[in-house]
Amino acid sequence: MYYFLFVSTMVFLGFQLLYTVIPLLFSKVQELKADLTEKSISVLVPAYNEELTIGNCIDAMQGLLYENLEILIINDGSKDSTFARLDSLLDLHLDQRTADNQLTYNAIKGIYRSQNYPHIYVIDKLNGGKADSLNAGIDCARGEIVVTLDADSMLEMHSMKYVNQYFHDPEVIALGGTVKIVQGAEKQDGIIIEKFKGKGLVKSQIISYIHSFYVRKLTQSFFNSIVVISGAFGAFYKDILVQVNGFRSTVGEDIDITLKIHQYIKANQLKKKLVYAPEAVCYTECPENIRNFYKQRIRWQKAFVDCILIYWSKLSQKFSIGVSLFFAIDGFILGTLTAFTTIFYVVHALFIGDNLLRAFTLLAVTLGINAVQIVIALYLCNKFHSHYSLKDYVKMFLFSQLELLTYRNLLLYINIVGTLKYFDNDEGWGFVERKGVAAISRNMTARSQ
Repeated sequence: MYYFLFVSTMVFLGFQLLYTVIPLLFSKVQELKADLTEKSISVLVPAYNEELTIGNCIDAMQGLLYENLEILIINDGSKDSTFARLDSLLDLHLDQRTADNQLTYNAIKGIYRSQNYPHIYVIDKLNGGKADSLNAGIDCARGEIVVTLDADSMLEMHSMKYVNQYFHDPEVIALGGTVKIVQGAEKQDGIIIEKFKGKGLVKSQIISYIHSFYVRKLTQSFFNSIVVISGAFGAFYKDILVQVNGFRSTVGEDIDITLKIHQYIKANQLKKKLVYAPEAVCYTECPENIRNFYKQRIRWQKAFVDCILIYWSKLSQKFSIGVSLFFAIDGFILGTLTAFTTIFYVVHALFIGDNLLRAFTLLAVTLGINAVQIVIALYLCNKFHSHYSLKDYVKMFLFSQLELLTYRNLLLYINIVGTLKYFDNDEGWGFVERKGVAAISRNMTARSQ
């Protein structure tokens, strides 16, 4: 056990060195090129019981500065008033659009078009889960590029222009944007101002998202080794999604589709890449209580375990070295296995009294690495045009040191429980309650009330 701890610590330090040096030295802000030809984009929004949040999502999309765009909202057999809410907001009428019948999904009951916003469509279908809904949306989409968006996500107005700009690179086959927490964000004079406020759990997630995107995804993107393009905001060429047979019905469809595309690239020996586009931003409402946070993170961990079991034996043959290393070592060994060994090591040190000095040394090293990476993450957050005040940045740094010993330990517990609960075989939507009260725009919701 101690040998494993020593080796894993060395490997951990190696990855942390990458996560420290790469984003600091190789991150570059892309200036928006206004004269680029607009590729056709279809935004897919799968929705299940989203009557409280769907208005905010649609409202934000009305402010998008992009013309060659259609929006397809897929109502996946919602049991609440989601469809009625959509009808009241959009004034829906049956449309003649038909599906391409290239992917498999549950039956579509009807395709509707908004009379208020002709570029918005609603696909009303039988319940089949998120992946099933996305496949229906892909099959009905007319855009060259497909953007997947959660129903509680709100796009920043320049986000589609940045997506378009990245796809003008002929090597880019898919990308993930930046997902930020909407709680505390508000629009002032056309600019979204972000504030570090709210419950401790919300603050912890704000810091976690900033670190995950500006440090981890920037590094993985540099090595063309992004492990997951977030389901909250991802973009793909439609023909690639069709080639890999769309999304698999699983608890972790976003990890799965990312790995399927990496596998497709390797199998066909393509000089293509999956990238992170930090300038393309959307906002999402995060859980505000432990119960919903627990449900969300358990689902994320189960999704990761599911993909580990499916793809582990294929890593060396069907994936690049970079993807294999970040997925298997950084993700599984350091992210999951070490959760179990850490608990064992801490309990042994506390109750047996052995190696306390070593335990405190590891804690001090972890705190030091965390402090350095948080400083880098906050620096990059500001570099990529987030509008926090200097006071908020100081608060975030101080809070990050506290949450390493509090909320971060909760994640350790969730990783263990989520790994064990994977074998419950529950692959539903994993619905997390949203309030729908936080938004970056109020135009449509104000008009509809």
